[in-house]
Amino acid sequence: MGKGKAAPPKPPAGGPSAPVKSFKYGMPLYGLAWPEGDTFYACGGGGHGIKNRLVCAEAKDGSLTDQTAEHLFGSVCPTRLAVAPGSRSIVFGVGDAGLRRLDLDARGRVPKFTEVTGALAEKLVDVKLDAKALAFHPAGELLAAGADDGTVAVFEWPSLKLKFELSGERKLSESIRDLDFVPVGGGAAAGGGKTGSGRVGLMVVLDNGSAAVLDVDKGGAVLCKCALAKGPEFKNDKVMLVSSEDRLLLHHLPPGMENAQFARVKCRMMPVAPSGGAAAAAAAGGEGGGPLRPTLVCLMNNRAGSHVALWELDEDGLLSMRNSCKVTDSSGTCMDASADGGLVAIGNSEGDVALVGTRPHMRLVKRFPKAHMVFCTAIAFNADASWLLSASADASATLNSTALPPPPDPAKFLKLAIIVLMLLVMIVLQLLRVLRRSGLTTDDILELIGLRSREEL
Repeated sequence: MGKGKAAPPKPPAGGPSAPVKSFKYGMPLYGLAWPEGDTFYACGGGGHGIKNRLVCAEAKDGSLTDQTAEHLFGSVCPTRLAVAPGSRSIVFGVGDAGLRRLDLDARGRVPKFTEVTGALAEKLVDVKLDAKALAFHPAGELLAAGADDGTVAVFEWPSLKLKFELSGERKLSESIRDLDFVPVGGGAAAGGGKTGSGRVGLMVVLDNGSAAVLDVDKGGAVLCKCALAKGPEFKNDKVMLVSSEDRLLLHHLPPGMENAQFARVKCRMMPVAPSGGAAAAAAAGGEGGGPLRPTLVCLMNNRAGSHVALWELDEDGLLSMRNSCKVTDSSGTCMDASADGGLVAIGNSEGDVALVGTRPHMRLVKRFPKAHMVFCTAIAFNADASWLLSASADASATLNSTALPPPPDPAKFLKLAIIVLMLLVMIVLQLLRVLRRSGLTTDDILELIGLRSREEL
């Protein structure tokens, strides 16, 4: 079944082969998911002799395999995919042909895909969204889809019964770039609880770089909008307007993020410290303890490059930024966040991949330059965020470890400093012995090294 063109390197004589960290799967890759275990799923295609298909392969022990199974889509190209919680189904966006759904049986060595039939197949035929973004609610009860024309639809899962749709006059003003569910009012819904345990919102990122939060429980009513402030009344480019029906706030962007616009979003439950800097953040849960709050991890771009920003939906339903970090000098094209929000991965327009740590403070922790020949299209962590998989339009998938080098050991530095100091003392003593043997007195030596002048002598 292998479609990849990159064969594993030949093993050296008498030794094992090197890990295959990058593999080409014979088609531009657009969608990627790595739900659990070693198996990941990637979709793409494009016509002109390139098959439109889903492939699954394994990432194990730092190495990628050729595909282990595939599903062909015929004349339609899957450009987005989302795996349902529990990994029993995969939903695809296939352009103006709408949505497709495959049920997944991963119990055997090779995953098996089954197309849905009957009433579910008829419902899918009726969905005409050109889906540019897909997201499941963590509880597995809802599926959201955002379309190229600004339409947003939320379906009950797995029945695919339409919960609400913003279309026609209600659709949003721009194409939908990304979306994800978020609890409203600080509820626990995004942490994996049932949707009934709190109000559910939907953060939507538009193609013009603005964002909106919709109230899922109120038929998609707009809770707030967030966009760069424009107009003669604003004298700088550091202001974002956050607005709701009855409130308008000016949010000042930090230095370096002038004119930054939203590009991607993921909601994660993360520890939050009210104040006090890194120490307070660590005390509030920097290593996984402390209270958790829903946090919107956002990729934002401007002329300076890409940034990761942490936003929160306040009790009054308005967005506010908590922290930010510059990542690369080029625009980010894809993003994923680990399950606990501790790591964020970015792929950019130059094919580079970067890793950001969010606790106890935000900082760039690792770079993988030129992971791909062209721009990255998708990126995903494995379940425990020990590995990072990225995909590109050059047909390649690349695997990188997220392991960080151990922190410096102060005891080792102290030992090294003592050794260096002892060597210097030994060199000086030996030099003094040589000078004395040559007949120089102590005063002569002091004059020689500049500690005493001849007039003083």
